[in-house]
This record gives sequence, C-alpha cells and structure tokens, in this order.
Amino acid sequence: MQSLSTLSRRSFLRDVTAAVGAASTFGLGALNADAGSSPSGIPLRVLGRTGQKITILGLGSAPVGLSKPGLAPGVAVYRAALEAGVNYVDTAHNYDMAEPYLGEALQGWRDKIFLATKSLPLADDPRQGAREMQEQFEDSLRRLKTDHVDLLHVHSIGDKPPEYILASGGPLEFARNIKARGLARFIGVTGHNRPARFAQVIDSGEVDVVMVALNFVDYHQYVFEETILPVARKHQCGLLAMKVFGGHSLGPSGYTAAGPSKMPAASLRDAMRYSLGIEGIAAAVIGPYTAEQVLQNSQWARDYHPLNDHERAALREQGKQLVAQWGPRFGPTA
Repeated sequence: MQSLSTLSRRSFLRDVTAAVGAASTFGLGALNADAGSSPSGIPLRVLGRTGQKITILGLGSAPVGLSKPGLAPGVAVYRAALEAGVNYVDTAHNYDMAEPYLGEALQGWRDKIFLATKSLPLADDPRQGAREMQEQFEDSLRRLKTDHVDLLHVHSIGDKPPEYILASGGPLEFARNIKARGLARFIGVTGHNRPARFAQVIDSGEVDVVMVALNFVDYHQYVFEETILPVARKHQCGLLAMKVFGGHSLGPSGYTAAGPSKMPAASLRDAMRYSLGIEGIAAAVIGPYTAEQVLQNSQWARDYHPLNDHERAALREQGKQLVAQWGPRFGPTA
C-alpha cells in the first residue's frame, strides 16, 4: 500500500476529470434518473455532482462488522454482495471488524467498486477531533488494504455543532486536505440526528455527498427528508439513504430498530422502495447480516419500481404508529 503522501496526483486529477465528464454526460439535474444497470441487472443512478454511477443498493458493512461472526463468515457476506453486482460499499473505522473483513473481501474487486469510509471526530476541540480523524483514516487505509477511498465521510455530524465541523483546522478542513492529496476523491457527511445542524455545513460548498437516516418511520421524527435534502439538492450533492429498515441491533436475527420494535418483515421491500423514491436519492445503503439477506435485497433492487401516491401515503401512516414505539433512538431530534 502506498503511504499517505505518495499517491499520484496525476491519477487523482484524471479521476476527477472523468467524474466531471460523467456529471456532464448524465446531467446533475436528472434526479433519480436511471443510468443503466450493473452486469447483474441492478439499476444504476448517478451520485449527484460526483458523476459516479452506483447501484441503487449499497452494501452497508456495520451489522457484520459489529456482530463479528469471524473472518470467513464475514468475508462471505460481503463477497455475496459484490458477486450480486452491488458496486457501492460503505464502511467506517468505528464499525469494529468491518474494515478488516472488507480488506480481505475486496481483494480483486477494488477497481470495480465505489468505496466509502468514515472518520468520527470525538474530542471537544475541533483540531483534536481532526487529529483523531487522521489517525482513524490512516488505519482505515491499512485495514482496507488500499491506497485511497472514493469517498471520505465526516461521520455523524449531528453530534457536533456546525461551528465545530467548519472550524479552522477542524474536521471538514481535514477532509478537504485528504481530498487535495488524492487520498479520497470526494467528501461526504453523515448523520442520524439533529437535522438542523446540517444546513450550514452543506452550504459551505465543500460537501459532495450527504448520507442521512431516511425511512417512512423517521419521516415523522428525524426530518431530514423535508428539511435537509432540499439544501443538499441545491448544491447538487449526491444523496444516500441509510437506516432504510430502521437500523440494526447486534446479532444475526435480522433488521431491527435499535429500540424494542422491529419493522414488520412484510414492510421491508416497500421500505426500500420508499427510500429509493425520495427525490435525488442515488442508493439505499443497507447492511445485511447474512448472504441470504444480500440475495433478497439484491433481487428487490433488480425488481424496483416506484411507489404510487397511495402506497407512499399508506406507509407514512404506518410510520406514525411505529415511530412512537421506536422513539428517538439515534439521539436528539433538534
């Protein structure tokens, strides 16, 4: 693996030029526009101003990484997604064993996928938070066995005020420096809570991709869909939906909310359809526990068709009932 200072800037500039060309070709204004399909038949969409074509189903790595089934079983789940044709792979330094498992699973696949990781600032001082991110990111590259990622997210920005993220020498400046050095092609932000904290960061113009919690239950609670996505669209950010099935709990039992309730199994497919039908969403990033879940999600993605108005309204009504059970499990709503 190359050191953090030796990745070819020429290669980096070539990739950025290609992304700009793709953005021009596919048109940033064509939100949710089809962009063909993967060889396995999963539809592709353009990830906003990055110009990159990604599968509408993304591989979330947290459930396997946090439940730690072991190297061979974990790699098998991730490989199942790659072999099913998923080309968007999402991970984070704080997903425990996710990056080490992916480092093995991605051997022979790195140039075929769009790889995103996240670094999480924790310290109260933004400069110290950026130093934490530096340490995490360097470790991420080692664990993933790569010399760069396609997307580096500043993770969980709802946990910090925007002044912290935007501070001189702070998290966003760190991500900008990593991008300038060619170690990440694009900058993103993620978050689960406090939607009001996102707008100022996105309005900086530095953010290429936004990934937030979006499902028909949290439509009534963490109101990213109606408050923050319009800001991101204004900047032509790529948009990704996470927590599509409500979130996860550790263990192999399936997709569950972090609270005591579980999204009804009969609603899972429509939950994916709901999130993929939100204006501008390029992909639903869903974390499986098993290869069987990978295959089911992949088939739902191949068969995707939008909800009609009646179906969308019915799901939101169902969401009103579930939101009281789930509660604000990701932290404060404001």
